[in-house]
Amino acid sequence: MASIGSLGVGSGLDLETLVTKLISAEGTPRSNSLASKEASIQADISAFGSLKSALDKFRSAVATLGDASALRARTVSTGNSKYFSATAGERAVSGQYAVQVLNTARAQKLVSTADFASANDTVGAGTLTISVGSASFQVTTTASTTLAELKTLINDAADNAGLSASLLVVARDPQNAAAGTVARLALAADETGSANTIGISVSDADANNTDALGLSRFYFSAADIANSQLDEQQAALDARIAVDGQTAFSSSNVFSDVIDGVTITALKDPADPLNPDVETLGIALDNNGVAARIRAFVAAYNEVVSAIRDVSAYNAEAGTAGALNGDATVRSISSRLRTIIGAAGIGDGTPGSLAELGIQTQRDGTLKLDTAKLDAALKDDFAGVGTLFTAESGVAKRLEDMLGGLLDRGGTLATRTEGLDRQLEAIGTERDKLELRLEKLEAQYRARFSALDALVAGLQSSGDYLLQQLQNTASIIGRNPGGGN
Repeated sequence: MASIGSLGVGSGLDLETLVTKLISAEGTPRSNSLASKEASIQADISAFGSLKSALDKFRSAVATLGDASALRARTVSTGNSKYFSATAGERAVSGQYAVQVLNTARAQKLVSTADFASANDTVGAGTLTISVGSASFQVTTTASTTLAELKTLINDAADNAGLSASLLVVARDPQNAAAGTVARLALAADETGSANTIGISVSDADANNTDALGLSRFYFSAADIANSQLDEQQAALDARIAVDGQTAFSSSNVFSDVIDGVTITALKDPADPLNPDVETLGIALDNNGVAARIRAFVAAYNEVVSAIRDVSAYNAEAGTAGALNGDATVRSISSRLRTIIGAAGIGDGTPGSLAELGIQTQRDGTLKLDTAKLDAALKDDFAGVGTLFTAESGVAKRLEDMLGGLLDRGGTLATRTEGLDRQLEAIGTERDKLELRLEKLEAQYRARFSALDALVAGLQSSGDYLLQQLQNTASIIGRNPGGGN
């Protein structure tokens, strides 16, 4: 018998639909159960995700209040000064100062006076001992060393004491362009200030170490200008400022010890050196900055409370509940936060609670900030407000420890989320097993119904044949009704 291409073709029965319904009846309840469980887990993951996002933001706000240096910061006003800038640390005392920049610091610059026809002219044999301040190094030349090579020897010296060499190609006669050009060596100290003065002593092959011949052409001593062979283009100079009429010096342009806790940086020389502008430097406690951090803290806390309410609320009228309604982890987080926020006698000082800063817990669990009370607390005890948050037993420290246990790798929320992810993986495995079982069951049904289909088709074929024979017999009998020859 020829094979049947699909169920029901031979028998005419709708066996395909029957198999589909049997498989559906077998698999749908379990599939629906897995889908419902998956949706519940996904809702839990989403709820924990929104809660974690709010806690992460709150943690950032807490961190800004746990930074002791930030809570002790000072503000600096310089009246948009173009001559100096300033920063203030926590030691700085509030006040105003009259500041004048008398001059900025300069690095010494020297240029050789000897005229070299080009950079390829030789400089002579011998040794240069070059000092910058108290440090020195040596450069040795030969009879064939050129001016260009001398520049390189200076710059590449391993123990270079802090200066740079360069070549200048300039007019031989500033008043006569036709006189052509000459090459000269320029030296500049890397650092500013009188402590970085350059000196060059020479050990010349011709035994005369200060004349205008050979390597002696690079001799320079501030104490022996008459015999020096380099011109000083710019003297080493310390920066000078005056604070409330008192002069201070610095080898750089930075003054870090004139006013305790304040660093002043000279930016520009005065327009009139004989009458430098007097500008005001103001130092104040950063009350506004600390208040802004506390406002951000309150807002971030309220977002956490809102997130907890959203994921755990129950609507009695609608009969609906948040994904984490009744969850022990969420209840624990809410309880621990309220305990820390409402604690008194923390911070090792005065004020000793958030309530004393004007931060009160409302009936819905959110915080309300009395800005007037906060401003008064900052004005009365700026350092005490910082201590309330930054002390070892302070609010920020306790919250940071708690939030770390929740949010860090291996923390409570991470562990819960990982557990939910494993449950999703298990559901995926169950789906695979269900699909495999239904495939096997379908194969069994198809094998059985295929045999049934073939059997019914065979019976139908035999019946059709018998019916045809009976019809043929009846026809013969009908043509010979008398039965005679």
